[in-house]
Amino acid sequence: MFEKIPQNALRSFSITLLLVLGGFHQIVRADDIDDFIKKSQVKTYDCPKSEVLPQLDTFLNSSKTTHSQSIALQVIKTQSMICVGQLEQAQNVLEDIIRDPAIDKLSYSYASAIYQMGYIFEAQDDPKRCAYYKQAEELGMDSFKDITLSSQIAQLSGCSGNKQSIGERLGKLFALLESHVLTNDKEEVAHIHNEIGYLFGKIGQNVLAVEQYQKAYDIGLDVYEEKNQVAPLMSLISAYIGSGNFNEAKLMIDKLADENKKINTPLTNSWLYYSLSRYYYLTDEYAQMRVNLVKWQAFLPMVTNKQMDDLFAWYSAFICMIDDDKDCITQYLSAREIEDAQVSNALSNNKDYLRFLVEANLYLGNVSASEKVFQRYADKLTTKLNQQQASGQVLGVANLYTKINMLEENITKIQRENIQTIVLVCLLITVIALLLYLTLGRHYLRKLATDSLTGLRNEQSVLGAIKRIRSVQRDKVNAIAVFDVTNFSEVNAQFGYLTADTLLKRVAGCLNQVTREKDLLGRLGTDRFIVCLKNIDDETARVLFDRIQNSLTDMAINAGSGEKVNIHSSMSMYLSQDGLQDIEQVLEEMRMSAHYNKRASAL
Repeated sequence: MFEKIPQNALRSFSITLLLVLGGFHQIVRADDIDDFIKKSQVKTYDCPKSEVLPQLDTFLNSSKTTHSQSIALQVIKTQSMICVGQLEQAQNVLEDIIRDPAIDKLSYSYASAIYQMGYIFEAQDDPKRCAYYKQAEELGMDSFKDITLSSQIAQLSGCSGNKQSIGERLGKLFALLESHVLTNDKEEVAHIHNEIGYLFGKIGQNVLAVEQYQKAYDIGLDVYEEKNQVAPLMSLISAYIGSGNFNEAKLMIDKLADENKKINTPLTNSWLYYSLSRYYYLTDEYAQMRVNLVKWQAFLPMVTNKQMDDLFAWYSAFICMIDDDKDCITQYLSAREIEDAQVSNALSNNKDYLRFLVEANLYLGNVSASEKVFQRYADKLTTKLNQQQASGQVLGVANLYTKINMLEENITKIQRENIQTIVLVCLLITVIALLLYLTLGRHYLRKLATDSLTGLRNEQSVLGAIKRIRSVQRDKVNAIAVFDVTNFSEVNAQFGYLTADTLLKRVAGCLNQVTREKDLLGRLGTDRFIVCLKNIDDETARVLFDRIQNSLTDMAINAGSGEKVNIHSSMSMYLSQDGLQDIEQVLEEMRMSAHYNKRASAL
């Protein structure tokens, strides 16, 4: 029934199967998901690289992925969705993530998800964005610098309302820019330049906006992922068109077209065809505009962006008027009348759009509606004119607030420097105190531990040192010898205390000369001395102690009247392999033993 498979074909099939299974095994067993997440995460103002997405989906589908890793991977993916215009899809995923009861609300992923929701609501012109931006700023504070910065900037740009003027916001952005230029973080600097350009555009200062957008674009070329490089380019095109510089605008549109050949996402295609449509609309090139709208329409279903939909509907309706299609215009105006409250602010405040509504209503003969819209158009032009007249004042205020912010930063810097000075002074005092301890302190402690007459350790010091001696090695001993100056009282009574003191000094000097540096020497009471030899041979200890005793026996001092006085002494010895923590008890036993021996000799 079955044909025989050729042997080499079977072998090729087997190898292919093994490679597939081996590759699958390797993918599923990939053990460093955390490392992948760390490498794939990008800052809020950038886009994840497209090449990470296949591996990301593999990890998301793997049973090896933990819950926290899954959340982090999903947040990276939603950021990628936003970058290509899939806002609705990203929002659905983010809402599930934020509602997840097991999510770590201190994690970067949660803070990023909150920020992304704010960004989506901003694209939808939804005021809920401000609450999300505020929450994201609080979550990012002191932990996630990029989320904090983006949230702060977003609130300055679109959430301040009447609380802060454009001048105040510009001043704060310039101050923010200055502080970030010093850190040489190009991504953040580009981001801030872009937002300053946006505020300049809001007050009709398009030439100044161009300058800021150009800086944002040039800096972003070095640091942003390719999809994100075209965002400031789009802003640059808009500013050139707003300033009436259509030649430069067309050059930038051509650059956008070249960049889009490499990127080619639905969002960048929509941006390209929107820019061309706007350019053709304002330069009266309606044939090119008609062709361009057809190309643009193909990408709109792939991009969930209300502003894009509204813009496309407007330009399409304008072409209907050029084509003398009254039914099309009627349908559009009817739809606008129903949806006017929902139209995006970017469109409802656009003077070109209001002018079109005036012309469209006149075209249909609806004079009253045209007059109504014309009043809005006139009010808008008046507002624009007033803004431009006041822009010099606004820029002055921006400059003032920049200086204020710089002053505040200088005050903060001075405070920080003062704190650093205090810390340095405290550190210096600590170092001086340490040096004093190492010199004067040690000298003082040495003085406290030293017998003032003989220079040897005093009783407390020498016994404390002996107590720290531990048990010895095999065939070794800890050896103690106590030397009593037996004629001290006689010398003191006959020749005076000066001669008696000289006697004690000579004994101490003798002990220092015949012992080793590591041996412990000290004075006990008035006329007793102790020598401790640590970890030494039994026989060596005995020989050394005998030598000390012999040296003392051979010594004599001058009593001052030319008379020689010999030193009389006795020695008690104690040898043990144990430690000497009980030295007081040992000394008492040695004293009792010496006393017993003296009585025995007397008898």
